[in-house]
Amino acid sequence: MHAPRPRLVLVDDHALVRRGLAMLLRIDARYEVVAEARSGEDALEVIAREHPDLVLLDLNLPGIDGLETLRRLRAQGRTCRVLIVSMHDEHHLVGEALRNGADGYLLKDSMDEELFHAIEVLLRGQRYLAKAIDRSRVVTAANKGNAPTAREYEVLQLIAAGLTTGEVAVRLRISPHTATRHRANLMHKLEAHNQVELLRNASRRGFLVLGHGAAPHGAAAENALLSTTR
Repeated sequence: MHAPRPRLVLVDDHALVRRGLAMLLRIDARYEVVAEARSGEDALEVIAREHPDLVLLDLNLPGIDGLETLRRLRAQGRTCRVLIVSMHDEHHLVGEALRNGADGYLLKDSMDEELFHAIEVLLRGQRYLAKAIDRSRVVTAANKGNAPTAREYEVLQLIAAGLTTGEVAVRLRISPHTATRHRANLMHKLEAHNQVELLRNASRRGFLVLGHGAAPHGAAAENALLSTTR
């Protein structure tokens, strides 16, 4: 018995682009294109109805744009993987997309070379960033103003490992009050109301790759944010 093919939704305001993508994906036969949408509003309805595994989302859409569509998807609790497919390579825009829940970012002019690889990477639960995009500048943009401190990274790693606040305090040789304060700072910075949201938001923003611990500063933090396989 064959495993079900991953279900994809294509969102782009240009019919020619959607048809071209759909044709490529259907010829490949590894994926099932279950629906297409030309606007953010249409996309939200289609995704709610079809429950796809992956959404290919353009940023330039009539009505609500791609970023707002992405925000609403995540606010609704949609867990489908989202690959932004855009002509824009500005690092601040890429960082904004990642910060708001995108799992990958692909440039339209590199689709011929990278499309299928990017899809496979996302379906494996990793993140993908187009080769032409400057990774370090994207990390800076995505983390700006919200990055945990070095100590908070340590606390986050231990929380992800299953330690209680008291156990974190013992491990780091700090007071329970200080451990509680670090945890509260993390909850605030990552806009979380409970531990599940804390770990999920940390993973989405690249501060933590679930199953692999927290990322420190520098190159390791960059790799954690993008989790890119090329």
